Amino acid sequence: MSILNTAADVSIVFVNWNSAPYLISAITSIYKHTQNLDFEIIVVDNASPSQDADLVKETFPEIQLIRSAANLGFGRANNLGFRTATGQYILFLNPDTRLISPAINVMLEELKSVARAGAIGCKLLNSDLSVQTSCIQTFPTILNQVLDADSLRNRWPKSRLWGTAPLYFDTEDAAEVEVISGACLMVKRHVFEEISQFTERYFMYAEDLDLCRKIVRAGYKNLYTGQAKVIHYGGGSSIPESA
Repeated sequence: MSILNTAADVSIVFVNWNSAPYLISAITSIYKHTQNLDFEIIVVDNASPSQDADLVKETFPEIQLIRSAANLGFGRANNLGFRTATGQYILFLNPDTRLISPAINVMLEELKSVARAGAIGCKLLNSDLSVQTSCIQTFPTILNQVLDADSLRNRWPKSRLWGTAPLYFDTEDAAEVEVISGACLMVKRHVFEEISQFTERYFMYAEDLDLCRKIVRAGYKNLYTGQAKVIHYGGGSSIPESA
């Protein structure tokens, strides 16, 4: 259920740049798979060169659309969307995603139930339903960056070097991890405010890692749950979904 003008349980923030077909699919999947939950959808359009924003608003007139006159990048645009959000939980979601399960409900319940939890991510899948290993990782070190090769990852997939071991265990409990992919990241509002939101000196690609580091440094936990599944068309290295 989407609501306006009252506080939502979850505020879902999208940053759009010329990706209306993906975004319409993503929003449609949210309505299909999210039940018994008050949520609002905020779309920040990063000065798309087409009529993307108009098309999305026409399809879903109830969403909140923020039009930026310039491309702000990932972090700044998400922070802009957050300033409009009313929810106590904020879900930052890429336009090129699609829910195939009640992922938002599952993530919210886990985030509420784990002590000192600050943020949570889910199992991201490629379009062929193989698992994206990029959905969780460790903080970068000299060692794991030097050894970061597919041959080593494939031979020792559960090594602490990569931080991807939870991907290989189908448990109901959420696992504590270091880094969650920014493609689908839910954070508690008060934690996001405490750590001063996304760092805006990055334009793209490092913001999720930086945010997760700030969450840990503030004394909170980053979680991963394999019980929530979302297709992410952005893709990356993968393992079979059954692994």
